[in-house]
Amino acid sequence: MGIFKAATGAVGGVLTDQWLEMYICESMPADVLAQQGTKRVNENSSNTKGEDNIISDGSLIVVNNGQCAIVLEQGKCIGVYDKPGENVFSSKKTGSIFSGGGLKGIGRQTIERIGFGGDIAVHQYVIYIDTKEKLDNPFSLSVPLEIVNNATGLKYYSTVNMSGVFSYRITDPAVFYKRICGNAIGTVTRDKIQPQLTAELRSAAVTALDSLCGGGVEPTALPKNAENICSALTDAMTEKWVSLRGFSVVSVALDGISLAQADKTVIQQAERAKMLTQPDMAAATLVAAQSDAMNAAAQNTSGAGGAFFAAGAFNTFSQNEQQATNIFMQQNDSKPALWRCECGNMNTGNYCENCGKKRI
Repeated sequence: MGIFKAATGAVGGVLTDQWLEMYICESMPADVLAQQGTKRVNENSSNTKGEDNIISDGSLIVVNNGQCAIVLEQGKCIGVYDKPGENVFSSKKTGSIFSGGGLKGIGRQTIERIGFGGDIAVHQYVIYIDTKEKLDNPFSLSVPLEIVNNATGLKYYSTVNMSGVFSYRITDPAVFYKRICGNAIGTVTRDKIQPQLTAELRSAAVTALDSLCGGGVEPTALPKNAENICSALTDAMTEKWVSLRGFSVVSVALDGISLAQADKTVIQQAERAKMLTQPDMAAATLVAAQSDAMNAAAQNTSGAGGAFFAAGAFNTFSQNEQQATNIFMQQNDSKPALWRCECGNMNTGNYCENCGKKRI
């Protein structure tokens, strides 16, 4: 009984699978990368009982612009159809009398199916992959970076904040399916891979920024080099992603790039301290500060108390300026040529020439 049932099932299955199919895929949503194709069947069709995962030899696979179809057989890619229009499928395992297979093909398939209990030992399906450019993939990165300031010669460990968007396109559908989709037969969306892509973009950004800053680009000039940064990221990620995942970066655009505010403040203080090591600049700064303090005292309507307040503000300014200078000089293992005492006198030695106080 078992063999009879297998034989009956084999004959019936072979006959119902002789019909040719036409596979199509409607327009895919923007967030979809790949999805399984559908066999076109309507109320007038007689091809309603064939196996869902059998594609008869000679069947049509319709491909629209911006799409690519791949046929999987036993989990292996056996065909890639990237030309828009009708594509004829060919397979020796699923011959059809409607494609010239003849009765001999039916007999061979029947015997093979009897050996598998009446079932067919072939599993085929069509996957459509969207090859259009995938736009508007946002990213926001905080990139740690070692920066050498040309004005002071100091090295800083800073953070560069970047944000923008990038686009990519699937250029090798077979590699993409193998590496990303695996054995997926449903819908694959880009949100599945977005976190990984953003993380790898961060690594590429570190290399690109390090190369620019090492080449003499000042940190404050990074926004002016946005195009160079985008080009470096595009080239780096395309080289990696083409072989690894089958798609390439089309474009990278930056909304903004800047140093963290705390890092900007440190650099500005160091540059000012460097400036004050030059005698002429230090003297000019002192004169300007004294003039501003005296003008503030003269214009203050609160009288002497206001004048003392202005003087106190000037002393606080002087102390902060001296502290910044000292920090800079300690980092450079040297001391400033001039230093300002609390009494306001400028000195070159270790003791104030006016009040005798030792330099701090």
